[in-house]
Parts: sequence; C-alpha cells; structure tokens
Amino acid sequence: MTRAADEVYLGVDVGTTYTKIQIVDVDGKTVALSSQATPWERTGGVTILTPDRLLDEVFQHLETMLDDHPARRVVGIGLTGFGETGVPLGARGEVLAPGLPWYDVHGADQLDRLAVSLGLEAFTGSSGLPVNLKPSLFKFAWLAERYTPLSRWVRWVSIQEWLAFRLTGTIAGEASLASRTGLLDVVSGRQSEETSIWAGVPPTLLPDRVGAGTSIGRVTNGPARIHGAHVTIAGLDHLVAAVGLGALDDADLVDSCGTGEAIIRHLPERSWNALNLVDAVNRELSVGRDVFPGRLQAMASVRSGIGMGRFLKLMGIQRDELPALDEAALAVVPRVDGPRVSNVWLDQAQLTNIDYEPDRAEVWRAVIEAVQERAAYLVHQLDVVAGIPARRRIMTGGGLTSHAVREIKRRYLGDYELPDISEATSLGAAHFARMAAGAIPPIRITGSSSDSAVDTAPDHPHHAPVDPADHLASVPGGREDQR
Repeated sequence: MTRAADEVYLGVDVGTTYTKIQIVDVDGKTVALSSQATPWERTGGVTILTPDRLLDEVFQHLETMLDDHPARRVVGIGLTGFGETGVPLGARGEVLAPGLPWYDVHGADQLDRLAVSLGLEAFTGSSGLPVNLKPSLFKFAWLAERYTPLSRWVRWVSIQEWLAFRLTGTIAGEASLASRTGLLDVVSGRQSEETSIWAGVPPTLLPDRVGAGTSIGRVTNGPARIHGAHVTIAGLDHLVAAVGLGALDDADLVDSCGTGEAIIRHLPERSWNALNLVDAVNRELSVGRDVFPGRLQAMASVRSGIGMGRFLKLMGIQRDELPALDEAALAVVPRVDGPRVSNVWLDQAQLTNIDYEPDRAEVWRAVIEAVQERAAYLVHQLDVVAGIPARRRIMTGGGLTSHAVREIKRRYLGDYELPDISEATSLGAAHFARMAAGAIPPIRITGSSSDSAVDTAPDHPHHAPVDPADHLASVPGGREDQR
C-alpha cells in the first residue's frame, strides 16, 4: 500500500522522569523528538500520578510539537512506558485511585501475607516475578483502603492502557504490561485465578489483551490534529526500546544503561512451566510476556547509574571532571590488594582496601569493575535461561557516556554495538504505530537455534558464574530489588 508523504506516526513513552514523544515519517525516520517532565505530584507524603493531568499534558505536548509541522498528518500513535504504574477503573470507566510509581514502598504487609497464604513459589511460578514491592497488586489493598474499596474495582489498566482508552474509548490491555502487575499467569497468558482470589479482585480485572502493533481503534478525543489516527498499546518500555534498536532475534541481548540498567533477552519459543519461572527468579531474573504474540522475555536489573553516581559524589567529582577521571581509571593496573567495591548496586555498598593516600582513579576503576562483573553475571544467567548464548549485544543509554564504562564493559561482556539512537523507546513505539496503521508489515522475532546448550563455564576471562545463594550470602538485606 502506497503511503502519502505527509503522513507521520507518534511514539509516546511515559517514563519515570520524562515523557518523550517522537514523530517519525512514513519511512520511520525521525521528524521531531521532544520530552517534558512526567507530572508526578507529592501529596500526603506519597508520590502519585493523576491520570487526567497526564493526559492534559500529553495533549499540550503534542499540540506544541505538531504546530511546528503543520503540513503533517498523524495516522498512528504508539504508547509505551513502565508497566507497574496503573489505575483501577469503575463500572463506567472512571478512575478510582491515582497511579503510584514503581518505586513506591507501600504494600510490605502484603508481602508477608503472600508468604503465608499463597506461597512465594506459587506466586513466582505464576507471575515470573520476584517477591518485592514493584508488582502492582501489592499496592491494591493500600489503594483500596485509602481511595476506593476493591468491591468497586472493575478493571486495572496501566497508564499506557488508560491513555489508549481515553484516546479511543476502548479498554484494552497488552501482555508485557500486564506481566508487571503480578496478576498475569505468564505461561498461560491469562489472569491467574489463584492470585486474583488471594488479592480479592475479580478474575476479569485485567482487560482482554491485544498485541503490540494492533490498532485498538482510532482517536476520537484530544487535539483535532490526531483525530482518526490508529492507536496501539506498544508495551513495556525496555522491550519496545529493543524494537527501536533493531534487536529482533532470539540471540540478541539489549543492555539499557541509565539510572538503572535493564538487560533483556527474547526467549526462544518452547514449552515453559512454573518450575522454569521459579528457576529464573532464583537466578535473579524476571520473566514476562514479550511484546510479540505468544512469546516470553527475561530481564535482569542493576542499579548501576545510582550505584556509580554516589561514589562520584563521595569523591567530589563534578560532571566536567569525569572525562579526565575516566582516562586515569583506564590507565590503572588493578592490584590484588587495591581498592575493591562490593554490592555497588545495593543500598549497602562497601569500599575496602583503600590506602592512606587513596587514589580516586583506582576507586573509580574498582566501582566500574564491580558493576560490570555484576552485569556479566546476569548476562550469563540470561544465557542459561534462554538456552542459547547471546550472539549480538546491543548497548544503549546515558550510562555509556563514560568512556571508562564503555571500555570496561567491553572487557567483561565482549564486543557490542552502540547504535546512534538517542530515544530508542519512543522510536520503537512509533514503529508499532506504523504497524498499527498498516504502513509496515507486522514486526516479528527471528528465531535462532544452537547446536549446543549454554555451558555453565564463563565465556570471558574476568568472571566465573556464582550460585545465587552464595552470591547473596554476604549481602546485608538480601538480593537486589529485581526489575
């Protein structure tokens, strides 16, 4: 089908800090890219997101961008972002409570109740998620007590799904986003009856799921310039970023380095069961539905940017001093008795073996080495769970602006690609918008095969795989809060 040259497609990425909108043309080339702060509010000591305020700001953002391109016609919109933030809807589609950020800490009492009444392995074997405060369902009881009783809840939608509903009037879900709620049975792709009973919610709380890149309807609300455009729920941000980066093979690995570092793999098509999910979680991974029909994905997380940033603060390093520190760190020859950093990704980071005259370059080198050793461990676990080694590694994110990080990561993980794409997530969402509007064929994963399973031996000289229990034995407070 021939497309008009004036057509454009929008990718909207609702992020933790910023909401990004990217406009691409019929060939997928960027026309405009803009970001503005996601409108979180602090009220009563709690950080919340008011959906209507977010919608208004997205509309204003769009109008400002489109005013700079008056000759362009919007024919497709793709929505992506984090999956844990969502809202309950009533019988008429009304919002019953505001959204909470993924890092919100309410719901600790629910974790204790889960262990007693449902069982930790029953939960992880269904959801593919570690037991921590990120899954949406652990906030349900707190939201119901503070805002609206569970008896009035009819649907739970992610913020992206809610935006799609307000744009089109259609309530629909998407599997990779639903996977972050803790309610979805990852293997079957259906809402878990057992978990729903435990949470006290109806078995149909999650709306029917529609694949990323499928149009759920056309825009009927908002700026006139977007009316009639096809809308698709593109899915979870990290997975959509992989699409923007062109990571479309089972053997592709994406490492997104920022404030937090997310490492993801598409899982090959094969039979998965609850034991596989429990094993993956024990390896410090999470498993969920992919943005591609019938497929799963595995993800690991490291709080690398936060972890490294606090050491820079400790040493009094300003942003403009980092390039010189990087070069000095790369010139360091690590010593057995030199500075060592452990648990850099946790709250209880430790710096040991510092001399009476500590060298900042040695310390910085030790910090980076610790993060990359951790990343290598998780990459190995992803290889084991996937059953085939990653053959192509694609890196992205602001954490790679450091020359030392780029070089030392290569020594631990091997060669990798660093595409010149500044906002892969909104770009991926725009590609799904093109698909929804019929401008491109369906985006699909290419399957890879391997003659041999992943060996348990390390595939690089700097790291030996560690059993998770041993690895965590000396960690105060337990394992990392996995993504």
